[in-house]
Amino acid sequence: MASDRSEDHADVILPPPVIHIVSIGLGGVISNYFPMPLPHWLILQWAGAVLSVAAIAMTLWGMREFRASRNPVAPIRPINRLMVSGPYRFTRNPLYLSLILLQLGLALVFLNGWMVVMLLPVVVIVHYYVVIREEAYLLRRFGSDYQTYQERVRRWI
Repeated sequence: MASDRSEDHADVILPPPVIHIVSIGLGGVISNYFPMPLPHWLILQWAGAVLSVAAIAMTLWGMREFRASRNPVAPIRPINRLMVSGPYRFTRNPLYLSLILLQLGLALVFLNGWMVVMLLPVVVIVHYYVVIREEAYLLRRFGSDYQTYQERVRRWI
């Protein structure tokens, strides 16, 4: 456990929702100048709607677990308890997974290929600059309890 409470957090500089919002916005802007539409298939738009609804449901479920555990959502604040219930039984990063699904879903709904392309760098950025930092923090904070959780639950899916 960290002794200095001012350093007792994951040291994440940019929250993942901001990263995804910027990515979605860039995809929309770029597509105005260099269109890269996805095929105009209704099934793609329906799949996008389903992914978006699933992403929102997963977000709400994950947020409910944050509230129940009395942990802050912001990764720049210390957490109180290790979260292992709700969607955290299936993935260590349900909120980040839901952001990925939401961006993909919106890309399909709007048939915007750039939003799909922008997803790859976003996943890499979130993985290396958020997830890795959070996992290091949780390992410092919870030690063997977190290590056991890591062994039991996959990082993504």
